[in-house]
Amino acid sequence: MAKDQLKPRLCRMLKGESGYGFHLHGEKGKSGQFIRKVEPGSPAEAAGLRAGDRVVEVNGHNVEQETHHQVVQRIKAVETETRLLVVDKETDEYLCSLRLTCTEDMVHNGILLSPALPPTKGLASDNGEVWKPQLDVSGGSLQRHSHSFSSHGSRKDLNGQKELCPRLCHLKKGPNGYGFNLHSEKSRPGQFIRSVDPDSPASRAGLRPQDRLVEVNGINVEGLRHSEVVSHIKSRESEARLLVVDPETDEYFKKLGVTPTEEHSKGVVPQPMTNGSAQTQDGDTDKKDPFEESGLSLSPTAAEAKEKVRAKRVKKRAPQMDWNKKREIFSNF
Repeated sequence: MAKDQLKPRLCRMLKGESGYGFHLHGEKGKSGQFIRKVEPGSPAEAAGLRAGDRVVEVNGHNVEQETHHQVVQRIKAVETETRLLVVDKETDEYLCSLRLTCTEDMVHNGILLSPALPPTKGLASDNGEVWKPQLDVSGGSLQRHSHSFSSHGSRKDLNGQKELCPRLCHLKKGPNGYGFNLHSEKSRPGQFIRSVDPDSPASRAGLRPQDRLVEVNGINVEGLRHSEVVSHIKSRESEARLLVVDPETDEYFKKLGVTPTEEHSKGVVPQPMTNGSAQTQDGDTDKKDPFEESGLSLSPTAAEAKEKVRAKRVKKRAPQMDWNKKREIFSNF
């Protein structure tokens, strides 16, 4: 975009039944609060909010130096609506090069150049990559704080708690492809969704930034190289079935020592072990161990036996990539 067209955006939102439809987060090593995700069809999307935007003002108050908690409280201060002044990365860097503070006045009048303050050298990063106005989780930056202003995208159990289960995303390729970016990092093994284009097949299928890819078209790809995973995705010309886990679900399954499968995406979620026996999801107490009443626990449940068989299969994975060879690799679909 031409520099004279760069300017901040003022996003006015009225809260819907599922909230505003965006996720706010802060990152270690980066000051400020950023939009991590915008739900398709939400008030946030309609107001022009985009993943990757940095929040400058909330309801007329500058929040650039405030903590994540303080910004969340400002957004919640007005119950049914909010007004966010935001900048995308390109505009943010341009304002920094001019040493200007972003204001609401710039939304209407544009960024007025001062003859005494010429812009510094270009906006390209050191490695020459072109930035896209979407979430960037490259370079190993770690999420520090996050808050969701939406109730979309998470199933809940009978107690109102979020069900931590993988998601099966069925994508059908559009004119511009699937609309997501896959990448891997030096700091952690695995393939991750780096960004999802708004209103793309990937977005409509429920794919989200930061998701980790577990299966492609029914094949576990956790131990495969980036190029091998890309080949699996491209093996079907016009569609792909991706089993993914968000960071919270990923951590939960890793603690249990269980590999996510397509079966888990249907709601068959493993439970933490209690006294050597898994707690059932549906609370069924009819199927008891025949020795339970005597105080003994001698035979494994069917679920335990099934998980042991699955765990043995998972051990037969392809060798992992040497992460020291490349800092980061990614592919667009």
